[in-house]
Amino acid sequence: MSGGDFISMSIKNILENGINLYLESPEEEQQYVLKLFEYFDTKTEFTPYLRSEMTIEVEGSDLQLIVELMVTQSTLFFIPYKNDVFDVFTEVLKFIAGNHEKIIREFRGIEENKIETIEQLNELKYEKTEEESEEESSDDDDYEWI
Repeated sequence: MSGGDFISMSIKNILENGINLYLESPEEEQQYVLKLFEYFDTKTEFTPYLRSEMTIEVEGSDLQLIVELMVTQSTLFFIPYKNDVFDVFTEVLKFIAGNHEKIIREFRGIEENKIETIEQLNELKYEKTEEESEEESSDDDDYEWI
């Protein structure tokens, strides 16, 4: 398979199956759609419209609807209305590449993307083991009077 065929098949696969964004809740999906809408509104020559909490319609400079972007069950789907969706497609990929981790961090908090060292993981395991042993010893005290 040549490089051009691979790219064409990859784009076709994304258009058919969407892009899994690994979002964890409907609220996170809604936040993602709002950020994508803001991006299209401020950083591109396209005109976006929020059709619903999870759907953005994108028009070109000729005021013709090009594509609908919809997030459902953590997957971003493209619903093309014209054959020429490549420019919108590349803008979506630029948005994901530049903003995905930032949006996740804003929504879930900074600890979600924190990389821990092996020492920190061992300390966490040690703390949990101490807590469990304390719980077990306190349970034994409850039955000593019987």
